[in-house]
Amino acid sequence: MKKIYCLLAVAALGLSACSTTKLAQIPSYKLKIIQGNELLDQNVVNSLQPGMSREQVQMLLGTPLLRDPFHANRWDYLYVITRASEIQEERKLTLYFDANGKLIHAEGDVITAQPQPITTAVPEKTE
Repeated sequence: MKKIYCLLAVAALGLSACSTTKLAQIPSYKLKIIQGNELLDQNVVNSLQPGMSREQVQMLLGTPLLRDPFHANRWDYLYVITRASEIQEERKLTLYFDANGKLIHAEGDVITAQPQPITTAVPEKTE
């Protein structure tokens, strides 16, 4: 009978040593989750011009993530990367169209980002 009590006491001590704070310190792989539209290329976003049709915009950026049924003239593009339930990167783009389907306004943090320079290497001629 004493052996059972001793085993129970040892098991209780062993289990009490395991806590969520200690388990959280164990390194583990956290899956990177990408949600929404694919990463919006800054050069493509910069090529948006007022007066473009919905079809032209969709050819450049792809299908919007959200077409709001209450605001038919608004398209929302969203790109989010999370890892271990923490948002690492989030980019938003909202496009507004007039009644004829022409682009009139674009806003979001993708617009305010600095355009990335395009560098092209020209091969040198060797004689």
